[in-house]
Amino acid sequence: MLAENKISIEILKNLPLFSELTNQQLDKVAAISKLINCKKNEIIFQEGESYKGFYILITGSVKIFKFSFEGKESILHIIKPGESFGDVPLFEGTNFPVSSQAIAHSSLLFIPEKSFKVVIKNNPVICFNMLSGFAKKMRRLTQKVEELSTKEVSNRLARYLLDEIKKSGNENLPEPFVQISLSKKNISSYIGTIPDTLSRLLKKFSEEKVIRVDGKTIFITDLRKLRSLAR
Repeated sequence: MLAENKISIEILKNLPLFSELTNQQLDKVAAISKLINCKKNEIIFQEGESYKGFYILITGSVKIFKFSFEGKESILHIIKPGESFGDVPLFEGTNFPVSSQAIAHSSLLFIPEKSFKVVIKNNPVICFNMLSGFAKKMRRLTQKVEELSTKEVSNRLARYLLDEIKKSGNENLPEPFVQISLSKKNISSYIGTIPDTLSRLLKKFSEEKVIRVDGKTIFITDLRKLRSLAR
């Protein structure tokens, strides 16, 4: 990872965690933060590693994952720009409970634990924003556990596509579409299956005229049916 020491308060202003801070408060955060560039597939931190601080994704994409005792990878979260990760141990005082890896060339903001605790000591705005972020992550994780334990793979794939459409902001188009940036291996791990099963399901969805695949773009040709499959 290549670190760059300078961080602009303009970058911080665009991050949900710091968007409500004054310029003076932003200066304090900027003074302790570092910009880090990661290459695709580069490991950011590993499960069990000593905790030094947390990260916020500026550009690119990052996966949060764990390995089972059998060595099977399970992706817990796909981090999008603006989201923080590796922040849970900040208040627990434990090591990293999961691993993280850049799945595209990514720029990260690294915020060291000890310096950040000094900054937030008298700043309830940041504390509230972090609590809100924790709540959203817990809700997503609870939903994911429920889906993995109660739904078929086809249901989970349909839900994944619907979530990606919503994130893209084009769900109201006549033919909504998803730009796939993840590999089949990563998507499979995220929805709890294997690449071969994912390929068969994509083919099945295409044959049933639910989706239309064009390279790395998936067009939703029957949104109503996709929603039905997700249920």
